[in-house]
Amino acid sequence: MRARWALVVFATVACLPAIAAGQEQRDDANLFRWDGYTWARAEGYGTRVAVGPDGQPWVINSRHEIWRGASNGSFDKLPGEALDIGVGTDGSAWIIGTDNGIYRWTQNDWMRVPGSGVAISVDTSGAAWVVNADGQIYRWVNNQFVAFERGRARDIAAGPSGVWIIGTDNRVYRLQGNDWQVTDGSGERISAGPAGTAWVVNQGGQIFKWENSAFHQMPGSAVDIAAGPNGQTWIAGRRGGNNNNRGTGARRRQP
Repeated sequence: MRARWALVVFATVACLPAIAAGQEQRDDANLFRWDGYTWARAEGYGTRVAVGPDGQPWVINSRHEIWRGASNGSFDKLPGEALDIGVGTDGSAWIIGTDNGIYRWTQNDWMRVPGSGVAISVDTSGAAWVVNADGQIYRWVNNQFVAFERGRARDIAAGPSGVWIIGTDNRVYRLQGNDWQVTDGSGERISAGPAGTAWVVNQGGQIFKWENSAFHQMPGSAVDIAAGPNGQTWIAGRRGGNNNNRGTGARRRQP
C-alpha cells in the first residue's frame, strides 16, 4: 500500500463531553437504532457510523469530527478528524484520517500507521481491513498491512459473519476461503453483523439485510449503516421525521 505522508495534526486533548445536538450540521444525517421492528430515533447526527462491543455508536460528522456514544445517550468528542471509522468486537478503533492516512486509537489519541485508504473496517481479532483509492484490499497482519491479492472494492466490512465487500462493480461479495463469492445484491455501504448477517445501503439509500442466504429490504433509508457484534444496528438516516417508510413500498430481495 502506498503511504501518503501529508500530515494532519491531531490535537491531543481530553475527551470533551457534549450534547449530541452540538454535532448537527446541514449535511449530517439523524442517528437511528434498530429495535427489532423499527428504527428508533436516537440522539446524535453524522455521516459515518460504527458500533462498539457495548452497542454504542462511534460517529463521524460532516465536519469530520469524531464522537463516541455512551449508554446515557450523550457523546464524547475525541481528538482528530476522520473520513471513515471501524470498531472491532474487542473495542479496537481505527480511522481513515482526512489525509487518507490510517490511524489506530490508543485510548487517548490516534497513532499513525503506514498506509492509506478510503474505507476501513475491523474484524473480530481487532485487525483492520482497508480499501485504498485504487480499490485494493489490505489487512493488518503482524503490525503491517498486507495486500489481499484477489478482488477490488469500494467499501469493506469485517465482523462476526466474516468479510464482505462492495466491489468496484457495486455488487456485494462475501469472502469464502481465499476468494470472493458474489451475491444477488448491490450497494454503496456495507456492515457485517453476527450469525451470518450483513447490512447494506444501496445507491438509492435503501436498506437491506442479508439473512438466510438472501437480501431482504428493511424499512427506512440511510447514508451509512453499522452492525455491532451482538446485533445492535445503527444508521445515519435521512434528516427529520419518520425513517421507517419503505420508499416504493415494494419488498425487494436485492439491494
